[in-house]
Parts: sequence; structure tokens; C-alpha cells
Amino acid sequence: MNSDSPSVLIVADIQNPSLDPKDTQEWEDQSSVQEIKRCLENFGEKVEIIEFPSKLLQKLSDYSNLEPQNRPVLFHLVEGFRSRNREALLPGLAEYSGFPHTGSDAYAQNLSLDKHLSKLFCASAGVPTSPWMICEKDSVEDTTNLARNIARNSDSVFRGVRLPLESEFPVFFKPRFEGSSLGVGEENLISNQADLNQFLQSKFNEYSSWICETYLPGEEWTMAVIGSPTYGYKASMVARIGLENSTEKIYGEITKTKLSMPEKLYFDLDKERSDLIQKNSLELCKLLKTSGAVRLDWKADAEGKPMFLEWNLTPGLSSFYSAFPICYSESFGTYSDLMKELLEIAREEFLTERFLYSKLKKEKQTTGIDG
Repeated sequence: MNSDSPSVLIVADIQNPSLDPKDTQEWEDQSSVQEIKRCLENFGEKVEIIEFPSKLLQKLSDYSNLEPQNRPVLFHLVEGFRSRNREALLPGLAEYSGFPHTGSDAYAQNLSLDKHLSKLFCASAGVPTSPWMICEKDSVEDTTNLARNIARNSDSVFRGVRLPLESEFPVFFKPRFEGSSLGVGEENLISNQADLNQFLQSKFNEYSSWICETYLPGEEWTMAVIGSPTYGYKASMVARIGLENSTEKIYGEITKTKLSMPEKLYFDLDKERSDLIQKNSLELCKLLKTSGAVRLDWKADAEGKPMFLEWNLTPGLSSFYSAFPICYSESFGTYSDLMKELLEIAREEFLTERFLYSKLKKEKQTTGIDG
């Protein structure tokens, strides 16, 4: 590495009071990003923080003349907003430009951000998940024509593109392409037709696409998986989420804030269900070939059986308020160990074949224009 160039570029969305708080719900705060920088510098990395796309593009141009093995790692903390591609923007750019990056590739990021595709993937792997349907903002009238959809999906865990039937209540609505419980609150639990009508009038138009799943009334759990296909994978202990200090009874966007952490994590799940969650979580990550940090969320049905909810391949990494580092620290090591391991995985992933295109397709040095 050139002594004047950084070894790590932390590419981060940092909370900004000039933007809509809902757009920046998943963004880290300044103190959390600075703590990551401090940890990386403590074990010898030279670190810069990049907040803006234009600045990152300039840095990539500046450092692209370095040999690939000397290029800085892009530490992925980009969440974006209002795009189903938002968590894949940095991995796609890094792979195309030939820079190592922390976290999973663009394909995995896009699939994981889509709750419908995630549940389809989960069901195809034989991992239990609650039955669900899709509800699109611009086609509500079409989705009320149920006969065709019900006949086609009567034996499937995916029940089609439609609104729920009265016989399917209670159900729970979630924005299809959001994380950090954005758009989720107690009013998303629908127990009858009156609840549904109220939800459609008051909240439904806030997002273009929703999933509506059979409501799971039991405990909610979260856990961490870290690794890659070449590095190997390991699953943390499973944490039960306690909401006794929250104003919500449902783990929604009021609780899942970056300003504090009112929820509590308890590592007290019985071995049988903990083993089931760990086994299935590892299987999902291995099948999708995730890289780096993955947080997986689970919830119990009425009988206490764990059901997959969703996963986050760009989980919060704050040492102050994020669940992933807590699960990691409970199982594997310190916060500094986590930061070091994420860089090790990124550098090892950079040696795999998906980066060959950007390494081998080099610009020709010519004196004229090619014909």
C-alpha cells in the first residue's frame, strides 16, 4: 500500500437533520462511525470516512492506479433510501471498479432487502416461514378479485398478490423493501375487516409494495452469522428481544431507532429451538453465499415454533445500539475482533473470481483513438 493512501475507506450514510428522519432511520450516527474508525486505526489501518457519492467516485479514480492488492477496502455502511437497490449500490460499484468491500455482493443484498424474495428463498430451502401474500399500492382494486389467486395458491406458503381474506386474520403488514422496522407499528397488526379498512386508508399508501403475513404471536429472536464461502461461517447465540422498556408492544420503528436502544437482548432460549435457528440460519447464508455480517430475525408461532422473519445483510454495526455486535460479542469476541474479522473476510473475498473482471479488464495506454 502506498504510504500516502488509506487502507480502508469507511463509506457511510451518517444521520443528517436536514433530511426526512424516516429516510435516514437506518443511517448510523457520527459517534458510531467514529468508533469504527478508531477501532480500525488501533490495529494499524489508515482510515478515511467518505459520506458522499461524488467524493467516493473521486477516491476510486484516484486509487484505481494502485495495484489491486494495494487498494483500500471499502467499509460498507451505505443504506440509501427509497430504492430497492439501495444496499447493493456500494457492493456493485466496488466489484465493477475493482475494490474490496465488506459485506455481501450486490445479488445477495438485493435479495435480502426484498422480504418477498427472501421468504421464497427461505421456503425453497425448507426453512419454516409464516404464509404471506403481496399487496401492491397501485393494484389494490385488482387484488380484491380473490377466486383465481386462492385456487392457485391454496397449498402454497405464498398466497399470491392480493389482500387478506377475513378467514386469514390476524395478519401483519410490512413494507416489502424496508429495514429497521420502517413503516412498522402496532396499527400494522390486522385482526378484522375494520382494522384492514383503517390501515388501507391511513397508512397503506406510504409504501409502494407490502407483504402481508400470518401474524406470529410469540417471542421474537435475533442472531448473527459471520463468514463467507471461502472463510467459512459461524452462528452466534440466539437472543430474545425484550420490549419491557419500549413504548411499543411490537418491535416497530419507534423502538428500532438509532438514537437509543430501548430493547433488551436475553440469551436464554432453550437449546432445541436455539439449535434449530442456528442450523437454518447457517443454511440460508451458505445457500445465498453471503459475506461478512448477517443478522437474521425469527419469531415464534402460537405453538412456540421458530419461523424465519427476515435478514439484514447490511446490519447496524454501532457499538452503542446495534444488535449484531452484541450477539457477536456474546459468542465470539470483542468489538475490535469483529471489525478485524470483517476486514479479513473482505480481503479474502477480493481474491475470488467475481473480482477477476475488474482486475483483468484494464484500460489500454494508447496515443490515439482506437478504430
